[in-house]
Amino acid sequence: MIIESEDKTFIAKVLAYARSLKTQKEDWVGNLPDYLVKEIELAIEEADSGKDIGITNTEMIRKYKEKYPHLNL
Repeated sequence: MIIESEDKTFIAKVLAYARSLKTQKEDWVGNLPDYLVKEIELAIEEADSGKDIGITNTEMIRKYKEKYPHLNL
């Protein structure tokens, strides 16, 4: 509908709306419970200090593919 429209006002409004979405920065951390934010911060500190380097994305995907073969990961 947008692509086929010749109404320049409509197209301008849709474009302005799309641009506003792109520039909005949502504070998703502010929506998390405090205990979860603290756990995330602790995990980042541990990773940064080398205490817990975690696993690679490839390894995680491999494990989940084995555990949940029906998920098409």
